[in-house]
Amino acid sequence: MKNTKKINPILRYFYTLISMFRTNIRDYGMYIALFVIFIIFTIMTGGIFLSPINFTNLLNQTAYVAVLAVAMTLVIVTRQIDLSVGFLGAYLGAYVVVAVENNDEKVWWALVSALIITIAVGFIKGFAIAKIKVPSFVVTLAGMFIFKGLLMLKTNNRTISTSNEFFNKIGIGYLTSIKIGGFDLISLIFGLSLIASLIIGSSLSRRKKKALGIPNERLEIFLTKMVFMSGIIFFLTYNLAIYKGLSYLLLITIIVVVIYFFITTQTVLGRRIYAVGGNPEAAELSGISVEKIIVFVFISMGILSLVSGIMYVSRTQNTSPNHGPFWELYAIAAAYIGGTSANGGFGKIVNAVIGSIVIMSLKNGMALAGVDANIEPIVLGSVLLLAVVFDIYTRNVRGADLVGMHYAKMKFKNDLIRAKQEQAKVKLELERAKKDNKPNLLDYEYKYTNATAELAKIRELIRSAKEEDYIRA
Repeated sequence: MKNTKKINPILRYFYTLISMFRTNIRDYGMYIALFVIFIIFTIMTGGIFLSPINFTNLLNQTAYVAVLAVAMTLVIVTRQIDLSVGFLGAYLGAYVVVAVENNDEKVWWALVSALIITIAVGFIKGFAIAKIKVPSFVVTLAGMFIFKGLLMLKTNNRTISTSNEFFNKIGIGYLTSIKIGGFDLISLIFGLSLIASLIIGSSLSRRKKKALGIPNERLEIFLTKMVFMSGIIFFLTYNLAIYKGLSYLLLITIIVVVIYFFITTQTVLGRRIYAVGGNPEAAELSGISVEKIIVFVFISMGILSLVSGIMYVSRTQNTSPNHGPFWELYAIAAAYIGGTSANGGFGKIVNAVIGSIVIMSLKNGMALAGVDANIEPIVLGSVLLLAVVFDIYTRNVRGADLVGMHYAKMKFKNDLIRAKQEQAKVKLELERAKKDNKPNLLDYEYKYTNATAELAKIRELIRSAKEEDYIRA
């Protein structure tokens, strides 16, 4: 760089870090929110909130919502909504429990029957929405009433307990525990494997981008992200390992997230789902069957409603006509809090899970802190509204390279000062001309417009500056 003082390495690092957050604010917003929630409730509960026992219970409580939120994300991405999943999941859970406990059916057969039912229901909803063009709100609202009635009929308006080994294992069971020094070995191995996979996978992806000539994030930022993500995984692993280890509820959630993450990021189907959500007309013209995609996401929603319903009845060890309310709202809220766009076309599976943890953390934290239960829905509603406002505000946020801006400010410092002084000068002249009613007022306005345009041009040069431009200079 000529005539430009090189930036301090520490300052450069923080500038680059802040630039990354500003550019990817939609992805990192809910992580910041979750961190703040954890800090607040840890202080309010005297550390109980993040104790291994409560943290493990929190993840288990979140499991059924997270599974619903994963599928709901795809529904919202395609510009649809599904209000029936709460009572659908509760009904399917009741169907399996009643079949096993009252009708002495085998668990596997009851599950297969419920799976056939939910696939058929998903197909009908998707067909009505995609082919008949009935709004998804109307179709799924009708489904909500229908499955609420079916749930009450199936349970005969009474709570039915279950003691079947299958439900016990899923609801309150943990993977076989092997303790070493007070820590669960399986959880430790799982956590360390996850950290290793993260580092190796990210490194290979970085190498592949380099080979293809695709720009990579800076090494120091890459290392920071690896340390941060590894720290989160280690924290989760520690809390699980010091208590009972990995529960089956959490294991099922992880499997669902991995499957859907792969579908949405590594398959043609995933790309088509986002294409349909981004622009249905363009997707149709490019050869994508929008109708088939919509049918698929509703069948997917039904299948995960079944999984969620089984997880819930297993955790509560019963089925009840009172199950189901607000499940769909929690799932929708989790997707929105996780950054899924209300306009479709954008949403990430992992972020929806984080949104689920945000919601359940609020519920769990307020209960532990002794907050009035009547305040809970007010807080949840406020958080949801803020999440949507945040999505709208950040939708068109431009990225910024603060290091490049730093160099540009030094380079254009004198030009910027002169432009500001010139604008202030002609503005004052314009105001005096207006006051004195001078006949050539248009000339003054022309000068002021030019001065403002020149100032805006210099500011845009600074705003759009990239570090690479100055390194090559």
